Amino acid sequence: MIYGTKTNKQSLITLPYLSSPNYTKELCATDGITFCDESDPDYDFKLVLTSVMQKSSKGHWKAATRKLKTLVNRHSTPDTPVPRDAYLAVLEACAANRLNGARASEPARKILEDMSTFGYEIPTELANVCVTSTLGEGAGATHDGFGGVDAALAMVHAIETSPGGAESLTDASYARLVTALTRERAMEEAMEVLRSMVVDKSFTPPLGTFADVAKVAAQSSSVGHAEDVVQVLSLAKAAGYELDNIAAVEAGRELLASGIIAAEKMDNLALGLRLLTAAAKAKGCAPDSGDDLVAMSSSAAQRACTLIHKRAIGKACEDNNWKLAVKILELMPKRGLAPATSVWRKVLSTCCKNEKSRKATAILLDWVSSYGRYFGLQVDLPLF
Repeated sequence: MIYGTKTNKQSLITLPYLSSPNYTKELCATDGITFCDESDPDYDFKLVLTSVMQKSSKGHWKAATRKLKTLVNRHSTPDTPVPRDAYLAVLEACAANRLNGARASEPARKILEDMSTFGYEIPTELANVCVTSTLGEGAGATHDGFGGVDAALAMVHAIETSPGGAESLTDASYARLVTALTRERAMEEAMEVLRSMVVDKSFTPPLGTFADVAKVAAQSSSVGHAEDVVQVLSLAKAAGYELDNIAAVEAGRELLASGIIAAEKMDNLALGLRLLTAAAKAKGCAPDSGDDLVAMSSSAAQRACTLIHKRAIGKACEDNNWKLAVKILELMPKRGLAPATSVWRKVLSTCCKNEKSRKATAILLDWVSSYGRYFGLQVDLPLF
């Protein structure tokens, strides 16, 4: 039953007890009531972390990468950082099958950078797999547009700045990076990495690595890059290679040929002749000689060798050093080089000036014989 009163202004229905102030206070009283939030404050963090681990274990690297990004950006705090195991799980999923054809290069790079930032140690095997798998044979050292030399350089920096990362990468990983840099004509970066391998890390890179860098530097028209070839030869010697022996293998002959090409560009005749002499001393080149193989290794090498001998003979003739001029002239046919007519004439004239008639006669006969061999003619020389 509802009791109410009617006023003159308007008709109201009132409940005398419910409208009293005491009722409101009693209704809102919290005496004897305790409020307790028993929910896990890290529930969302743990839920996403579990999803990251599950996706990674199944090899779903794309989904695992997205979940990891969500975990880092939305749920991670200084008090609850992303654990190292989560980064490693996703990195292993990305690194599978050579970074999934290098498609996972960018996620792997970001993970390596985050691990380095948070001071997490990066396993050696994973570090090397990531760097080598990022580098391909395409433009920019990519795999069908994925990965590339820029991503590899970023990975190397992240690995080297991580705890214990300075010793993580092997010489094979660095060598692959150097070769990729030379293909991209990034000579400064390639030289820096190569120098770090030999000087700072005491590695002995494969001889082919030195040859790749020297070849690209020698092909450049810049004299500065020609000087880089000399530095490469010095680094090869510092790494333990002997110039007198490397001509026995193809990579060694390519390195020496690049050195000769650079010597000709710098007009360093002594260096060019020294490298050919070193090639001649190499064992294991039979039936040919090492200097012959180096001189004939390419058209550029043959041209450089011919010019070096020609200039050296010209200088010896200017100095009236007939013995040196004759010696260099005799080496040219042995190295597969054809002396020009002017070269024959200079040496012959120098011998005549010094009254070396017997040597001058021998040179003249050799000149005639070489002329006949060049044109395929049979020349019968008189016997004196």
